[in-house]
Amino acid sequence: MPNPIRLLQPANDLERAIDDFAVRLRAQGRSELTISAYLRDLRCFARALPDVDIRDITPAMIDSALADPALTCSENGAPKSPATMYRLKATLRAFFAWAAESGIVESNPARSITSRRLSRKPPKFLTEAEKRRLLKELRDRTSPVARRDRVIFELFLGTGIRIAELVNLDIDDVDIDGKHIYITGKGGIPQAKFLKSSLRTLLRNYLKERRRLAGPEVTALFISSRGSRLCCRQIAQRLAYWLGKAGIQKNVTPHGLRHTFATHLYAATSDVRLVKEALGHLCIGSTEVYTHLVNNTLEDAIERL
Repeated sequence: MPNPIRLLQPANDLERAIDDFAVRLRAQGRSELTISAYLRDLRCFARALPDVDIRDITPAMIDSALADPALTCSENGAPKSPATMYRLKATLRAFFAWAAESGIVESNPARSITSRRLSRKPPKFLTEAEKRRLLKELRDRTSPVARRDRVIFELFLGTGIRIAELVNLDIDDVDIDGKHIYITGKGGIPQAKFLKSSLRTLLRNYLKERRRLAGPEVTALFISSRGSRLCCRQIAQRLAYWLGKAGIQKNVTPHGLRHTFATHLYAATSDVRLVKEALGHLCIGSTEVYTHLVNNTLEDAIERL
């Protein structure tokens, strides 16, 4: 009996399949940033194969598209990085695997796509001295914005929270008496992050001030001077501002503060499984990079003896 999903799929409708794939990703709990990256890659691929029925796409057509400047070059004509091309190939494999599983295509034309695994670049993070300088700069400031920013960056450095998780925090997600904040991690998995005593004190004081800054209809924990929820870009800008004020000449992003938390936690405990648990990683392979970072720091210290 013919697969009913396939019969419902209109001919020559790669874009429809891409939209349906996005629905599947959201149902799986993928983050909007991840979904946006998938869609960007797939729509770029669709432009390289105009007016082609998804069911007619062959491995040879995919190979040809992957050599097309429309896919291999940026808008300014510069070649895309190996990391970008690696991600594109991974996206195509995931998309066509789903299309085959859903009956949209009879067989997976991307099954033969291969890509050499990229060497992982060590993440950027703050040293202990740099972390102390950043926090001292924030502690010495008394304006409402500085007090808010201090709580944000202490929360990054004290819990290893992701930026998307932080911006989505609501006031009700903070349980100071229970010593935790509650987040929705990657894959839509609920997690509880332990709050050490200094963080609980900071948050307790901040919440008293926060409730006066916006009405009850604004549930966000961290808000702008206009009373709206802070976004990822605003937090990145604030971090760059405070790093400059602290005289730290290092391009560290908010995600770099998560790396800082993990690196310092591993240095203090030498327990990679504990770090995995603290970060909410599903696979310990994602956590093992921090063991190398600490080992390299140790080697540098010995060299300076």
